[in-house]
Amino acid sequence: MDAMGEKHVIYVRTLGGFTIKAGTRAITDSSNQSKKPWLLLEYLVIFQKKPISPSELIRIIWADDPGINPNSSLKTLIFRTRKLLGPLGISPQKLLVQKGGSYAWTQEYTTVIDIDEFEDICNKVLGQPLEDEEALSLCYQGLSLYKGDFLPKSEYEPWVIPIAAYYHSQYQKLVHKTIELLVKKQAYAKITSICEGAVRIEPFDETLRYHLVHSLFKDGHTSQALEEYKHTMNLFYNEFSISPSNDFKNLYRIIWNEAQGININLDSIQDALQEEGSKGAFYCEYSVFHDLFQLGRRAIERTGDSIYLCLLTITDTEKATPKLPFLTKAMKHLNTAVSTSLRCSDAYTRYSVCQYLILLPTITSEQAETVLNRICVSFRKLYNRKDLMVNYSLQPVLPRKRSS
Repeated sequence: MDAMGEKHVIYVRTLGGFTIKAGTRAITDSSNQSKKPWLLLEYLVIFQKKPISPSELIRIIWADDPGINPNSSLKTLIFRTRKLLGPLGISPQKLLVQKGGSYAWTQEYTTVIDIDEFEDICNKVLGQPLEDEEALSLCYQGLSLYKGDFLPKSEYEPWVIPIAAYYHSQYQKLVHKTIELLVKKQAYAKITSICEGAVRIEPFDETLRYHLVHSLFKDGHTSQALEEYKHTMNLFYNEFSISPSNDFKNLYRIIWNEAQGININLDSIQDALQEEGSKGAFYCEYSVFHDLFQLGRRAIERTGDSIYLCLLTITDTEKATPKLPFLTKAMKHLNTAVSTSLRCSDAYTRYSVCQYLILLPTITSEQAETVLNRICVSFRKLYNRKDLMVNYSLQPVLPRKRSS
């Protein structure tokens, strides 16, 4: 009971941070206080339905410190932890209870924990058939509860890891279920909102990023969709040395084609086609490069001019693909070297995690060699470590083979 005789319900947030709230008062682990009292408090609250023996608490709190005096250290820690609870306005001895030689979180006050509410929602949505509207309403409630991973400041504690992994998995399932329901309703603005929140928690989920790009496009935000696609491409290259799936790349082509629209005014078309602040060679997505390559093959049938296809590859001294973050840094420098060493009419694209492709039109083999050597020299000035190198190869583009 508080001073007015009112029985408190205690609310605990564990997803995205640790907060205990009683009435209008709260304590949170965002304060710069020592870790062990918070860890003890977290453990007692999460396992509130059972008394915890001193030996178990010592094993959890001092797993890596066998030199401590167990009894003395635990008593001191209990005192410090109860002191943390003071701002809640309830007697700390009533919250952190000692009984029969063990310790426990209070049973005198009702404690509502967000993971219990979250799990109940997930079980309803994922475990039984519901009408779409009821399921969607529950999904929204569940997603609003999941503000981040379970006890993030204790994420490396052995007992936290499996619990966090379980709730993270449930969150992923709930997000994808929500999107599935919203796709049926064609509620693209809502999908965008859900995905924008989800990628902050799950930044490398390609399906979420696909739906984010797709929903932006379907909701009429074409330029934002293209920007989000480019951001995703860079993210996957730089973090994992992989590119998104072919489905994702095909979505880009659809959006790009749709973005051209129908326009009979050549002046406005030229304005739309203008590059803003462009310098150096023309960088394009691989799908665009592919089309330019095909166009070049058609042109040389008629003109007889030469076009060279060039491949630049970054390797380590053993001719193997370098490891991150060295590769990420090197590829950025190689991009700069390529862009500044080519003519503005030359096109290039990223071909893989460690390669660029270049098209060099109206040029001889000797001239192409000179250009590629110039790129290598420029790269070496930007990246002066000797652990990586740029290798290149080139060959003339051949005309299309005519079907007989």
